[in-house]
Amino acid sequence: MRAGRTSRAVIVGAAGIALVLTAAGCGSGSKPGSSSSTGGSTTASTGSGSSSTASSGSGSVDAAAAALVPATIKGKGEISIATDPSYPPNESKDQNGKIIGWDVDMGNAIAAKLGLKANFQEVTFDNIVTGIQTGKYDAGMSSITDNKTREGVDDFVTYFNAGTKLMVVKGNPKNLTDTSPTDLSLCGLTIGVEKGTIQESPDIPNRSKACQAAGKPAVKALSQDTQDQINESLQSGRCDAVLADSPVVDYYAKSGNFQSVGDIYSGAPYGIAIAKGNSGLSQAFLAALKDLVADGTYHQLTTKYGIQAGDYTTPGLNQATS
Repeated sequence: MRAGRTSRAVIVGAAGIALVLTAAGCGSGSKPGSSSSTGGSTTASTGSGSSSTASSGSGSVDAAAAALVPATIKGKGEISIATDPSYPPNESKDQNGKIIGWDVDMGNAIAAKLGLKANFQEVTFDNIVTGIQTGKYDAGMSSITDNKTREGVDDFVTYFNAGTKLMVVKGNPKNLTDTSPTDLSLCGLTIGVEKGTIQESPDIPNRSKACQAAGKPAVKALSQDTQDQINESLQSGRCDAVLADSPVVDYYAKSGNFQSVGDIYSGAPYGIAIAKGNSGLSQAFLAALKDLVADGTYHQLTTKYGIQAGDYTTPGLNQATS
């Protein structure tokens, strides 16, 4: 369940932070200093960013799924996957700059089913869809919400449920409730959101309309490029609360500095973005995902990161309903 991130190629976008809290299996992320892949991996600097190439090794190749992979990708032996490693526990970097996270583990497992390696490339979020469309990257895995608008640009292989949640500093000093997308406890407050996210729009505008209809002041958005900037603003008092994806809010709430408030709302699936016209790869990803669900690997990986509540056991292609 989720209302999350999009790309500037459709609207605008960015994300941010690299924070690793707990050991795998403790429910929130990868162990500091460890690789998130289930096989060997290497990381190399690529200008201002980094890449992570790994094979999962968690299961045998799915011959039927592998047969769907386009010849050009088979020939190079790897799948290039764009990600903005700034949204733990889904994608971030460890203290050595290695790209890690649940999306990385899942991408590695998908690639292994296809007899390939996953090469995760660090990309600013607003460049992911553009890079896929130009053929620079084969796919994008970066907590991207699948919706009808985005499906007009790329195909999306859906694979996880998330939603939006409110985050406040520990103790909730303003006694916010956030019981619904139009909760009036946020009226007149400054709420931190990432640029290009659904939290920025339509969430904040819809909340403002509800506040004004009730005779209260509108919600003010503090839009910033990265999640770490937003978290710093919350900690310093520049904003009163933060709206972000539920797995991310739950992750930071375990740090001891913040806490989540209210329930998840505006649920929608994450999707792996693949260029339209590259249907062979989309079908291959979908077949591999179904195999990972069936053999239990999928649930093992979500459990590793403590996000199994979002298990999506019916992966599909372009499943958005709105």
